[in-house]
Amino acid sequence: MDVQIFNAFYVNMYSALLLVVLLIILYIKRDIYDFSGRIFKYMIILNIILLVLEAFTLIVQGVDDSFIRLVHYILNFTVFLLTPLIGFLWAIYLDNKIFETGGRTKQYIAYIFPFGVGVILSILNLFFPVLFSISAANVYSREPMIMVNFFTLFMLLIYVTYLALANRKMVDSKIFRGAVLFLFFPAMGGILQMMFYGISTIFSMFALAIFSTYIALETIGTSRDNLTGLFTRLKASEYINELIHKRSNFGVIMIDLDDFKQLNDTLGHNEGDKLLKVFGEVLMRVFHKDAIVSRFGGDEFLIVRNNFDSDDLNFYKRSIYREFKNEATSNIFSEDFKFSIGCSVYSEDCLKSEEELLVEADNNMYVNKAENKNFKRRKTDIQE
Repeated sequence: MDVQIFNAFYVNMYSALLLVVLLIILYIKRDIYDFSGRIFKYMIILNIILLVLEAFTLIVQGVDDSFIRLVHYILNFTVFLLTPLIGFLWAIYLDNKIFETGGRTKQYIAYIFPFGVGVILSILNLFFPVLFSISAANVYSREPMIMVNFFTLFMLLIYVTYLALANRKMVDSKIFRGAVLFLFFPAMGGILQMMFYGISTIFSMFALAIFSTYIALETIGTSRDNLTGLFTRLKASEYINELIHKRSNFGVIMIDLDDFKQLNDTLGHNEGDKLLKVFGEVLMRVFHKDAIVSRFGGDEFLIVRNNFDSDDLNFYKRSIYREFKNEATSNIFSEDFKFSIGCSVYSEDCLKSEEELLVEADNNMYVNKAENKNFKRRKTDIQE
């Protein structure tokens, strides 16, 4: 085995091993039991199979034996047959991430077109060498129609990337980033493989794309709230402890939407969810990149702001109301909408633990809520 073939074999097997590790991690984390998780699992398994098959085509090439030549042909035939399925599975996976449903059957049928092309060309190749040929000396050669196979696959990847871009307003931006990454790496691998005969990069690049997709769509997403796209409570907690460790001057702000349960009961949870999303967007506009804005839970929000003073609270309160009143896209934005707000400040002159900060901010928020509700929010909020 010459050096070039050995290196290509090593890259393929190493990529396959990494995907096996990723598959084990998914099983351990129990991340493969919903629809998109199962599709992602199948995509990993298929990529492992293709990496291994292509690695063995490198081993058997040039071996002067009629049986080995037949094995070589079958391996390449299987690779060409299965390759378009990666695009099909990716299209379904991304479609599910965008539209959050596994029932778009008609659209899924359209996604299988590249696989249909691959099947037809692979069957034709049994009679006419349109994709590849194996010489009497057991040497693999490309044939002109191989470009059609790759072209249909990448057109599908481009289409689903466009689908993510066209629906970017209704999905998290990380989905679009994942789509771009999944398109970029195989495209680079395919271009290199077409330009430089003898190298094998496309399936290892697919493996890299799967890793990038997992990081962009699955791992990073754990720090974000699924509904609002804001940071989670855990992320805010990590930031609080970091600022405490640095002895920074900062503040935590607690916000709770007034009468949110009543809105859910009267208008339905869909309208309630819409309110939470819009309010989260308002908070992001008000605080920009100067703070960690998180969903604390339910209809409560937690903002961690560096270099914050309690005198700033009224400014932010007015800013939130001003931004919110600019929203007029739904009947949930009533004139009497109110929220309750409270804060707590950490400084070198007033050292507090995370729990003390949250309890103080929460208590101050409920004092404000009691004022909004004429001191009827909690039994302890009784006007003297």
